[in-house]
Amino acid sequence: MRAHDFEQLEKFQAAASQAFVPLRIDVPKGVGFHAAFAAKKINDVPITTITGTACSVRRDTRTIGSTDPELIKVVLHRRGRAGVEQDGRQWLLNPGDLVAYTTTRPYELRYWNDFDTTVIVVPRSRLGPNAELVGQRSAVHLPAGAGVSSVVTTCLNGLSTHLGEVSNAAGTHLADALVSLIISAFTEASPRRPEPTAHLADRIIAYCLTNLTNPTLSVESVARQHGISVRYLHKVIGRRNISLAAWIRRERLRRIHRDLSNPALSNKTTTEIAIRWGITDPTHLGRALKQEFGQTPTEIRRTDP
Repeated sequence: MRAHDFEQLEKFQAAASQAFVPLRIDVPKGVGFHAAFAAKKINDVPITTITGTACSVRRDTRTIGSTDPELIKVVLHRRGRAGVEQDGRQWLLNPGDLVAYTTTRPYELRYWNDFDTTVIVVPRSRLGPNAELVGQRSAVHLPAGAGVSSVVTTCLNGLSTHLGEVSNAAGTHLADALVSLIISAFTEASPRRPEPTAHLADRIIAYCLTNLTNPTLSVESVARQHGISVRYLHKVIGRRNISLAAWIRRERLRRIHRDLSNPALSNKTTTEIAIRWGITDPTHLGRALKQEFGQTPTEIRRTDP
């Protein structure tokens, strides 16, 4: 490999590892390498379009760290010959196919020639109890043009073309819609349902998302609802490297930020919006929003959509 190609590979591997999780990228002997990607974070869901030449992308035990976030990557393969492997499953991908895999277990992607792909990265907590269902189909494609997956494909193709045009104001709604579509596509494709007692952390997160508007939602109330101690709840959620109280606060702030950005709600005061999302004492809300998003409520409302 020429020095220029090697430099390209090093830069691309560093950029991809920073955008997603630590990865290793290898190139066939005697083959040059070039790649490029464009990325935009739509709320908490990054979307990246990648083009490149033949290579393999691996996440193995040497690159997986105990503090790495739990992410599920959903890939729309747009061009080229490619294959994916995880959990002993292997699949060849055709243009238009969707495939998902988790970053907490080893996986490998192989591109045998020039490729074009779009990647959406979903925090596992976003999927709630459906995370197990998606995980059951890791490295198993959803074929192009089939049911809801065709809607997801159309949406991601459109985003790939117009990624830079998505406004911050629309971002939260778009991220929610994308995640819902992905869940629908995998639900439609899988006859299996998660076990009712499986993945307590997923059920806790799903319960909290449903009850964010309830001002009495707290670590203690969630523990009571699930018949476990607060200590055990912290242990279960701690495996996701999050604090439940902080996560609830952040999710509420995210929705308050979304509503403050919505011109249709300009007649609602900041206090009214905060109360809607379970924050009955908004005394320190301005400071919290500034810390989380770098903007006060007034500045959020002044931002052009």
